[in-house]
Amino acid sequence: MKQFFTALAANLVTIAVCVVGFILIGVGLIASAGARAPVEVRQGSVLIVDLDRPLSDQPARLEAKSLFDDALQPGGMALPLRAATIGIRAAASDDRISALLIRGNVASDGTRSGFAALKELRAAVDSFRVSKKPVHAYLVTPDTRSYYVASAASTITLDPFGTLMLPGLAAEPVFLTGLFEKYGIGMQVSRVGRFKAAVEPFTRRDMSSENRVQTQAYLNDLWSEVKSAIARSRGIDTVALQTLVDTQGLLLPADAEAAKLIDRRAYFDVVLDELQRTATGGTNSGTDKTSARDSARSSDLDLLLDRPALPQITLEQYAPLAMAKERLYSASQVVAVVYAEGDIVDGEGGDGTIGGASLSRELRKLRRNAKVKAVVLRVNSPGGSAIASEQIQRELALIKQQKPVVVSMGSLAASGGYWISTAASRVFAEPNTITGSIGVFALVPNIQTLANRQGITFDTVKTGRYADLFTIARPRTDAELAVLQRGTDAVYDAFLQRVADARGLALDSVRAIAEGRVWSGVRAQQLGLVDSLGSLPSAIKSAASLAKITGDYDVQEFPRLKSPTERLTELLEDKPAPVAARHTAADMAEAAAGAMGGNSAAARLGRSFVRELEVLLRYNDPRGVYARMPYILGIH
Repeated sequence: MKQFFTALAANLVTIAVCVVGFILIGVGLIASAGARAPVEVRQGSVLIVDLDRPLSDQPARLEAKSLFDDALQPGGMALPLRAATIGIRAAASDDRISALLIRGNVASDGTRSGFAALKELRAAVDSFRVSKKPVHAYLVTPDTRSYYVASAASTITLDPFGTLMLPGLAAEPVFLTGLFEKYGIGMQVSRVGRFKAAVEPFTRRDMSSENRVQTQAYLNDLWSEVKSAIARSRGIDTVALQTLVDTQGLLLPADAEAAKLIDRRAYFDVVLDELQRTATGGTNSGTDKTSARDSARSSDLDLLLDRPALPQITLEQYAPLAMAKERLYSASQVVAVVYAEGDIVDGEGGDGTIGGASLSRELRKLRRNAKVKAVVLRVNSPGGSAIASEQIQRELALIKQQKPVVVSMGSLAASGGYWISTAASRVFAEPNTITGSIGVFALVPNIQTLANRQGITFDTVKTGRYADLFTIARPRTDAELAVLQRGTDAVYDAFLQRVADARGLALDSVRAIAEGRVWSGVRAQQLGLVDSLGSLPSAIKSAASLAKITGDYDVQEFPRLKSPTERLTELLEDKPAPVAARHTAADMAEAAAGAMGGNSAAARLGRSFVRELEVLLRYNDPRGVYARMPYILGIH
């Protein structure tokens, strides 16, 4: 006992010393860092768009006020999509920006850099090109996603030792049923909808025929948009492009040039020489200066550091400047843009999830804010908890009674993501948005076999026949499954009614296009599930029009992001972070993927495997009923 308390005391002293040391180091950093110089734009600057940075539907990040804030701001965070598009469009009319340079490959991530988000980014590049300023794309091994964006450039250069990877689109879900069976984990389900395939990774070893049909259909729609955009920009025929995809898939530089998919084969120094000439030949419009420390601080600029005379700024640095110029802080009228990105979960949620309680609280504040004349909900979600979805939908419906609610669908607005969209006055989607999936399911796991193999057994005493309905100690009986199915059916009926009321459709018509089936944005419009095809800016303009706003109005984004210093303060105050904000399985998957080569085949497999497991961890609906997409959407 004495040894125990001695060891405990020693550990406590060590912890105390570490904490005090950490605080002292932090105070020292803050004191020494001070305020960082604002980022400015040198004359003739090249705006760098790094496609390796994933896009995200979230408010623009707060500008770091000090080097300490900078140090706490993760360098690999996603770039807010609206900020990125505003930045590129602003640069088109900025005399200080001489050219645009697109670099990198887009990592496959269906919810962050989905094709709808990439379409909006590509449209911004198109608008920059209209300004007659050069748009260069320098690529080494571009995949379909990165080439889709880069094909809008005026000049596309492929490294002589590179490859244009353009094999088309594929979806490859991971099935864990065999693993569960091997370790003695049972999985029972109740669901409504022939196409509701969210349970398949845990109950099947391959895709059902219904799931295969719907997946092929929306992949065809997505590919049609990608193919048409590329062909239009490159001045080639879509049939010829499809022939190249089917006969070659991976195009060597000479073949890509012969097919007019690129303009030339050259090394990066050739592109730098041209950018240098463009920058030095630009028109002087002022006396703007840039701190050398700020222009070289970002790792994104390491690509160009061998040309210190070449003025340069990343989109990540430039976008906040453009956003600040667009804000009308004195405006008495506001259109609020609320971001709903990630899995919908019960409770507070956190990074990468939409908390039913936290988002509802944010919506209540906007409803009571007299300056807010309209609300635009940007949805990028595969769905999740049915109760949380209904909670959010209710708050949006209350807002709609007082002011317009417009939904802008991002890359994903399916199942629960569509459920919360049913409160809107008007719904916008991109042609390659993935939506629909109007269906629900319940998953009921049990570990009886696994436990028994380890010598673990269970026994029960109860006061009601269904008191242990949600136990994981044994499989459910037929009677218990019937109880669960009744609950699932009731939620599905409510989902159908929400859609019918929102879209002005007969219930039978909704039932025919529901069944859990996933649709592309273009097909959803044809079916009456969305009103218009358009981007987030289109939705914002529509909201202002519906609100009959006259004169100037400000666009504000919610929920407000906390600064790095605020997050550190909460950590030191020992405030518990939301579950989803802590290190998750996805974080571990990304780390493992990095160790295996980032975007290699092995890395993608590992990432998909762990993320499917994480989905199970995020299933926290009190009733155990979920409205969610078929699986982690990995289109590559």
